[in-house]
Amino acid sequence: MAPSARRLRRKEAAWPASMARYEQLEKLGAGINGEVFKAWDTQDNLIVAVKRLSGSGDDGFIISGIREVAREIMCLGACRGIPSIVQHRRTYADACQSETGDSFIVMDYVGRLNLRGYMQRRVTRRRPFSEAEVRRIMKQLLEGAKAMHGLGILHLDIKPENVLLDDGTEDTNERPKKGAIEADVRGEVKGDCVVYKIGGFGMSQKKGPGKSSPEVTILTPYSAPELLLHSCVYDDRVDTWGLGCIMSDLLSGTSTSTFDGESDIEIIAKVFGIVGTEGIKEWSGYSGLAADRKSKLPGDGGISRLRHKFPSRKLSSAGFEVLSGLLESNPEKRLTAAEALQKPWFHFHNRRRGIAGFFKSCVVGVVPEI
Repeated sequence: MAPSARRLRRKEAAWPASMARYEQLEKLGAGINGEVFKAWDTQDNLIVAVKRLSGSGDDGFIISGIREVAREIMCLGACRGIPSIVQHRRTYADACQSETGDSFIVMDYVGRLNLRGYMQRRVTRRRPFSEAEVRRIMKQLLEGAKAMHGLGILHLDIKPENVLLDDGTEDTNERPKKGAIEADVRGEVKGDCVVYKIGGFGMSQKKGPGKSSPEVTILTPYSAPELLLHSCVYDDRVDTWGLGCIMSDLLSGTSTSTFDGESDIEIIAKVFGIVGTEGIKEWSGYSGLAADRKSKLPGDGGISRLRHKFPSRKLSSAGFEVLSGLLESNPEKRLTAAEALQKPWFHFHNRRRGIAGFFKSCVVGVVPEI
């Protein structure tokens, strides 16, 4: 059967009886291991998001067996209560009954729009992100990463597609009427009210003391340099690299990835062409890399050209301190989420706002909220 025919057949396939309480509303998107749907929970009278994981690998999806599903829900469950993380509700694992059965992860519905879509919308409307907007987004994402890493969870797939936007404009307790989908797509996002949530935990893993790390074989333009070079020596700073890539994307004023490439080789060339090879060569793990992996580095990679890409007119020195710290190719010198949040960029503007409010209060006779 042709791939297109299999996709059509799968799209029309009904959910199993165990999912009878959920009424499928629309498909929100697809990833490497399955699809995500918007659904109505007929028992709780609530809109939810349902991630369908392929147990057979149909349509090119990576097979998600019991072990893979258990790992994902363990990581999601550990992150319960973190505001910047998508929340897990229930799991229906048909894979327990059949080796090739699909599994379903039910999560809180955040919205249809992810950060990539929002970036594309801003480009279309010629509204680039200001530094203040980027700071607000990064603060939320770094706070989510800090909490996640504090629990020993590595996401391993940080990218704009896995950041969801919740602007609070959709009533999840009311079943959508016809025409609501179109309005949801075209509506304006109220930036000050948006909560940015990290989702897409399909590659996540629990990192324990002394636990060996498996090689990450699925690589993207958001993968850290040590992963691009196939190292099995990595920690939570692979995620902060991904967040640095997102920060770079937001500042660039485009909707494409800063380190975009059609292959691992192209991505590596783009990464080290911008951040340089000096840092990665100082890394203690560099000597342990195989010669063929080291040979992937560009020969003229030298020093970083990151500041040239983001000059002071585009990004303040305090902001660049954060960006360059996240996009440090030496993992040992790269900022953790907790360290990044301590940088002046996230605090100075609050003090400045407080001082401005104080002087204003001297004029109008009110005490500001600082």
